[in-house]
Amino acid sequence: MSVPINPPPRARGFTLVELVFSIVLLGLITALAYGAFFQASNSARSVQASLSGEQELRLLMKMVLDDLQATRYLTKWVEADEAHESGMVAEQELGPDNIEVSRISFHADRPTSLFQDTEEVRNGMDPHLHELGYGLEFNTAEDVWQFVKREDYYLSSNLREASQNGRQLVLSESVTSFLVEFRLREVQSASGAQGQEDWTPVWDTEEVKCTKREESCLPRSIRVTLKLVGEDGRELEDRQEINLCVRPCNPEI
Repeated sequence: MSVPINPPPRARGFTLVELVFSIVLLGLITALAYGAFFQASNSARSVQASLSGEQELRLLMKMVLDDLQATRYLTKWVEADEAHESGMVAEQELGPDNIEVSRISFHADRPTSLFQDTEEVRNGMDPHLHELGYGLEFNTAEDVWQFVKREDYYLSSNLREASQNGRQLVLSESVTSFLVEFRLREVQSASGAQGQEDWTPVWDTEEVKCTKREESCLPRSIRVTLKLVGEDGRELEDRQEINLCVRPCNPEI
């Protein structure tokens, strides 16, 4: 007797409704995945832009403070000729958006940073005593404000003006404000209680005269405020204060 053989069951395919539903579901999953990816990518770019701005701000602040910490008043330089200036000169002028910003010039006991390519420096003849300056300048050709550092390799008789042999370096085009303030003394109230500190945004070392006073030729403290706009469009601000007088307050070089 022969045994009947049952044919294998036919494979059941997807219906049109199931196929459409699968495509729609796959599209939703893909859209959610891409949305999460782009959101994470945008967040990463935003964080990176913020970090870049903060890193630039910290670097600029460190550069300015390191130079200011090395400020020197050269008594012998001034006494040799009353036309010679030394110490520090800081003035205010109009900067971006017509706000008042600082321009500062001073003598500093630091190795040169802008004359490393000269034969004197390559031969180890850096005097470690230079005239430095910081300020905001408007570049008319590029229509942008620039935060610049200037340096004179040799000392000039006029502390405010850079010599023809001086050099200038653009540090940033993101800085919107640069303010330097100087602490003179602490003002006491009428009752004798400790009061507010006396700060001024301008300073002009009184060359020969200051050597005959009890006060130092240089301010006791310096406060620097820097603002810049980061890549993400946010304005960042940093404010630091340093004590300038570390005994001996004015070692003669």
